[in-house]
Amino acid sequence: MDSAGWFAISYSDMGPVSLGTEKLLGGGPGRGGVEIDSAVLRVRMSGFHLDIPRSSVRSATRSADQPRGPIGVHGGRGRWIVNGSHDGLVELAIEPPCYLPRQLSSLFLKSKVRSLTVSLVDPDGFIAVLGHTGA
Repeated sequence: MDSAGWFAISYSDMGPVSLGTEKLLGGGPGRGGVEIDSAVLRVRMSGFHLDIPRSSVRSATRSADQPRGPIGVHGGRGRWIVNGSHDGLVELAIEPPCYLPRQLSSLFLKSKVRSLTVSLVDPDGFIAVLGHTGA
């Protein structure tokens, strides 16, 4: 997708093996990203799908955290990170929380999401289109 409402996930820190696996699972550059429309944000990375009502996004800011751990999809206790890079991180505060559907990334549990950090190729453009600069 190339519309103003499509923001690609950055995969710049993924090694060739991880990137190959990502592509085999239907993700990777050109497929992973966040689509924004008037009602919903649709976050997609292979094995991870989350639809967030726009009305639940309380803030969208450049993340102050600089995780240097593993990349991919990780989460628990309401906080999730979806990243293919350690750069371009945007943190979304979500209230009321939304729930992940039962999927591989959530170990097939219905998991709560209060905060989502995602690595984007154009994080500032994403924040501008979403219309949030912070709480």
